[in-house]
Amino acid sequence: MKKALVSILLISASVYSISAQSHISTQAHQEAVSAIATVSDSAGLEKSYFSAGKDGFLVKWTDDNQGEHYQISDLEIKLVAVAPGGDEIAVYETDGGLVNRISVWNWNTLSRKFARRFSDSITSLSYSEKGTYLIVGTATVDGAVFIRAANGTVVNKLSDNTGIVSMIQTSATEKTAVMYSPAGNLSYYNLLTGKTKQRFSVEQGLEQPVMFSNSLFLAGVRDNIIYIIHALTGKTIATVKCENPVLLNEKNPQNLHYLSNDGKGTYVLNMIENVNNNSVSTPKILKTLKGPRGNAAIVCGTKNGAEIMLGSKSGALFKTTDFAETEAVALSAITENTYDKILDMAPVGKDFYFLTRNAVFKSSYDTGMVDRKGDNPGQTQLITYGNKLILWSKGTREPVQLFDYSVPETTTLFTPKSTLQSVRLFGNTIIEMESNSVVHRFDMDTRQLEEVYTGAGLQDAVIGGDGKLYVAKSYATNPRSSLLCVDITTRETVPMNLGGNVAFALNVYENNIYGVSVQADEDAKSTIVFKYNPVTKMKSTILRLRDEDPEAFTYLHFPILYTNIGKDNVRSCNLAQNKNFMFKRSASIPVKVCQNANRVVILNKDGSISWYNTDLSQVLADWYLTRDGQWFEF
Repeated sequence: MKKALVSILLISASVYSISAQSHISTQAHQEAVSAIATVSDSAGLEKSYFSAGKDGFLVKWTDDNQGEHYQISDLEIKLVAVAPGGDEIAVYETDGGLVNRISVWNWNTLSRKFARRFSDSITSLSYSEKGTYLIVGTATVDGAVFIRAANGTVVNKLSDNTGIVSMIQTSATEKTAVMYSPAGNLSYYNLLTGKTKQRFSVEQGLEQPVMFSNSLFLAGVRDNIIYIIHALTGKTIATVKCENPVLLNEKNPQNLHYLSNDGKGTYVLNMIENVNNNSVSTPKILKTLKGPRGNAAIVCGTKNGAEIMLGSKSGALFKTTDFAETEAVALSAITENTYDKILDMAPVGKDFYFLTRNAVFKSSYDTGMVDRKGDNPGQTQLITYGNKLILWSKGTREPVQLFDYSVPETTTLFTPKSTLQSVRLFGNTIIEMESNSVVHRFDMDTRQLEEVYTGAGLQDAVIGGDGKLYVAKSYATNPRSSLLCVDITTRETVPMNLGGNVAFALNVYENNIYGVSVQADEDAKSTIVFKYNPVTKMKSTILRLRDEDPEAFTYLHFPILYTNIGKDNVRSCNLAQNKNFMFKRSASIPVKVCQNANRVVILNKDGSISWYNTDLSQVLADWYLTRDGQWFEF
């Protein structure tokens, strides 16, 4: 299909490319581990684990402590559930506010099977015993939602509302389900009739709820006290005071295992046993462990047979066993932090600059050589300016600096008055935006900074081929337009008839403006990569996504326009030949793209880079920069 001489690619928001690859390494998560789940194959013999993190990565860990890494989301993964058989995994992705999404992934193909959005936060996630249903607990009166695992359709299994529940477990036959509600209920439901079988009033507000001893007992934590509840009577039969307890998840556990943590790096592995099906034993200390503390403390764990896997706030993972030991044992991480994260990049001739937390490097795919140009003075973004670099930091009030590595010397160009949103270079002019409300122009020759536009809901600003300023903004703010044209000399402002609720990610070539706009209402949502000519007032759609993607980027190396609309892959659009194709993604989600005459390089969210030829979708190589300044290739 063609429109205005530009081919349109319609992208479904629910389809993820299977043209992706994972990375095998011992690298830790970049942020806190949020969940760990045991993988059980059909024979119940495999000892492997999935870990999920706030960094959006899923990692499958095998017996040799090697992890298969793949980033499924740019959001935090808060909960995980592994289907019986171990080939599929369900995850809860959230931004902590408006986005609450359940997605199911086939790990063999690294493809998303289906996804469902919820208007409220998710409180629990589990598969039914045979894997027929994925059961989602929601923070609503309706509570539990049953999803058929085979195809993602919602099934009306219950006629009675469950309310908010934080633990859901079915019987082996899938005829009965038991659910714990933080409101103080332990309820049993008949899944054949949808009716409530029995409900007990129990302790309220329990966290980390787990069942053990053939689901005879329920355990949970409140205010550093572990409560043990008899699941057939609802009576609290034991309480245990414990410092910072972490209850270990386990498939059909007979006993309850948990860690206590004194906050000073000393952990104690404890076990509570069933006594005659009516009571439980006092805690038995199995071993004392010396481990991480503070911002690196253990926060979650799971048990598989005698083996225990633990996750920490720092992203590290640890292994131990439940074997009793008399001497204190040091916890050893199975993970490492061997890579230096690349924060930003920019082309320079046949090479590229790469910015890390500590330094600026120059390198290329063809040579593989790493040329350290100097120290990074604490910035997160860079722009090539002749033989020098402009350094700045998004989301801060740090000064914008000029870095001359031939001296080496760093000088301050100007200091923003409020939070830096964007810094763009057009010839010898910097266009700078602060706090979604003001646009400044900085002349590199005169070193003068002047305000050129103020408003509300500003997103991006560029200088067009006609020398005028084009400002992308929210349609909801005055003037009512998502794109404005500002005469820099006279300050005359003219709304453009672009349409959409908001525009952003602008690029310029000759008399045309390229960018992204989002249109959302009650009936439909869409994200459009557009071409707009301010003279003819003509708008053309290049790509369309049937969903909102407010963080999509564009990068123009004419005649190629690159964009990550849809988040999962970078798409290459040849504007001259009306050809589009998608680059096969790496283990991590792409966040930026650059091109020179020879190569395309994509910066990934985990700080790695992926190399491509300009006309081929296949990844040439994935590179990580090690802490000693060398490339490591996958």
